[in-house]
Amino acid sequence: MKQLAKFAVPLIISQLVAQLMVISDIWMMSRIGVTTMAAGGLAGSVFSFIFIVVMGLIGSVANLLAIAYGEKQHNSNNNDEIRRIVKGAILLATLISIALLPSFYLLPSLMLMIGQPEEIITLSMLYLHALKWSMLPNLLILVFRGLAIAFGSSRSVLWASVITVILNIIFSYLFAFVLDFGIVGIGYGTSFAAGLMAVCYGLWLFRQPQFLPYKPWNKWFEYKLATIKPILSIGIPVALATVTEFSLISGAALMAGSLGVVSLAAHQIALQILSFSWCISYGFAQATSIFVSNQYGSNRDKQAIIRIARHGLILATGSSILIGLLFSINPQLLSQGFAKPGDALFAELVEMLPGLMLVAAACFVVDAWQLTGLSILRGMKIVLGPALLTGVGYCLVGLPAAWYLMPMFHLQGIWMGIGIGLGVTGCLLLVQVWISLNNLNSG
Repeated sequence: MKQLAKFAVPLIISQLVAQLMVISDIWMMSRIGVTTMAAGGLAGSVFSFIFIVVMGLIGSVANLLAIAYGEKQHNSNNNDEIRRIVKGAILLATLISIALLPSFYLLPSLMLMIGQPEEIITLSMLYLHALKWSMLPNLLILVFRGLAIAFGSSRSVLWASVITVILNIIFSYLFAFVLDFGIVGIGYGTSFAAGLMAVCYGLWLFRQPQFLPYKPWNKWFEYKLATIKPILSIGIPVALATVTEFSLISGAALMAGSLGVVSLAAHQIALQILSFSWCISYGFAQATSIFVSNQYGSNRDKQAIIRIARHGLILATGSSILIGLLFSINPQLLSQGFAKPGDALFAELVEMLPGLMLVAAACFVVDAWQLTGLSILRGMKIVLGPALLTGVGYCLVGLPAAWYLMPMFHLQGIWMGIGIGLGVTGCLLLVQVWISLNNLNSG
């Protein structure tokens, strides 16, 4: 467990550091104006959804590389397979980024359909057209991170995240305020920082002795469409699972908005804390997934995989319980951090948070279960069944439960529904983990 936790810590910190990039961009937008902040928030939400789905398609390359690395321990000639996976992921990232470019011109019509003001849409699109150029570099960084993690080099991922955030703050501020490009400058600053980091991280990574055989700029004839197929076979179900989870969170946000401004504000606060808990649970889950993949590719030692899965579940669950207790004991700290006492609705927000955080704390725990379950199964290349289970848990259980409980318990009822959806999903996934491990042939 100690080795797993040590490997996970840089991944957790890198996730938390990445949140600073979002916070810094929002702060810069707020310095320009409220309308700019609203437009940037809308554009950021749209871009984040697109990127998260695409990340689902490519992010599982880390598991394929970890499995191939495990096989390499028994077959030293497995370098060709690892290099093909890396190049397949790079080719897929390039093709997806190019294919998505025309879709950004369709977004204004979609925004009008959902009732967004035209002035907000105009500003949002200025930001999005600058931000879209960060898609490819960020996907390339994701591939490079996957290779580093698969080989056990999680510290480089942490440093890459820290440097990216620093570059983003510097260039976004320079373009937005010094060069006076406004919100467009923030978008171009983010894209420029991502591009620079992709080049620098790639050059550094593939000059390290252990990664020299996998340099993507050698043997150009290996870039073939056939190398994409294994990545998509895992990536498509993972992306579908991501969409179903987004449906649960988005549906809950729409329900919260129907209850009024205070409920929506309290919902956003709870979501921010859930996101914080998710970053920590995801770090443990990702580390667990990589360790499982290495064992799966190496010798499929059932007892070793069971031990890794158990330790990962304990770490993710324990951390989420601690976070839930921390914010449940003194929820007033949240209201003081997210609102000003002079606000007319402040008292109502303070009154609402204690009960909400108790319910949200339970969501943190079951969210850790579903994250860990998904990651363990992904480590064994089991993805289709989990994608179907998430659809059942999120869309067929979670959303109806939130809708049913909302009239009786208001915002707490919505979060009860979220918790029920996450809990059912987590339990179903852990049952599938248990079945899959029992069916696994020992090495």
